[in-house]
Amino acid sequence: MPATRSIDRRAALIRLASGAAVLAGAAPLAHAQGNWPERPITLVTPFGGAVDVLARLIAADLGRRLGQSVVVEQKFGGSGTIGMAAVARAQPDGYVIGMGTTTSLTSAPHLIKSPGYDVEKSFTYLGLIQTSRQVLTVSPKLGVNTLEEFIALAKSKPGALNFGSSGVGNSIHLAVEQFNAAAGIRAVHVPYKTGNETDAAMMAGDVQYTIASLATSLPLIQAGRIRALAVTGEGRDPALPDVPNLTEAGLSARIPEQLFGMVAPAPLPPAVSAKLLKAVADMQADAAFQESVRRGGGVPTQVHGEAFRKVVLADSKTWGELIKRLNITLNS
Repeated sequence: MPATRSIDRRAALIRLASGAAVLAGAAPLAHAQGNWPERPITLVTPFGGAVDVLARLIAADLGRRLGQSVVVEQKFGGSGTIGMAAVARAQPDGYVIGMGTTTSLTSAPHLIKSPGYDVEKSFTYLGLIQTSRQVLTVSPKLGVNTLEEFIALAKSKPGALNFGSSGVGNSIHLAVEQFNAAAGIRAVHVPYKTGNETDAAMMAGDVQYTIASLATSLPLIQAGRIRALAVTGEGRDPALPDVPNLTEAGLSARIPEQLFGMVAPAPLPPAVSAKLLKAVADMQADAAFQESVRRGGGVPTQVHGEAFRKVVLADSKTWGELIKRLNITLNS
């Protein structure tokens, strides 16, 4: 009996010591979360161009709000999946966040066998910072002035027209494929490396049409070098008041707008998540920040948190179904 009591006392002491160790470890962790951020934050951007420009605008604004520098780190490649995988693998402590885009979040995961993340489970969705309307443009050499005329011409010459994009499976390629399916058009896809190459090919007459970001296409439209027939989204765009949207022009097709948002690894500690979500929401609501987004050609939004996640999952479903139906692969 004495030996048994001694064993029981030792077991009780071990349990007490273990509990004390857990509490001692938890206290600094809770303290660190409460004081977040205590060092610079890394903002990963998976693309250059407009995504990188927006990332730097965000970094400057968030840095002021959080009282710590936000450093932009470029991780390009794999249609954005290299950057997004790096964010997904990072410690979920709020010190690594990332820029999520239409391609990296909604189309590339359906085209790349092992992207390194699951859009539904790998991220804490912080905010949809901006969307970009897209515009259907054609070569003036086609001699069409309306969407109705273009569809009639394309149907009269099945497989004879070429359309361009800046790569197989990206948001531009998928938007045109969605348009083609809705309009009943059969055409040949000609992928280029960049949007500028696509525009040059259309002006040269090598491709006859595309769908591209309104912001990047606007100068060429205004110069008369390419012709705008319809814009995506609801209503008309102030930059092109004479150009109807697709529904007005008589086409029923859901072509999601381009998304530019922010994500973090999941799951973030509650205290960090609350601070980060508030900082992002405050940034989105700031009039000066919104004006900066507009100057860059984007449409600012105040969609954040779970609402942003739902937008991504809806668009992912749209593009995933299209990719499967048309058997689009990165080798096509």
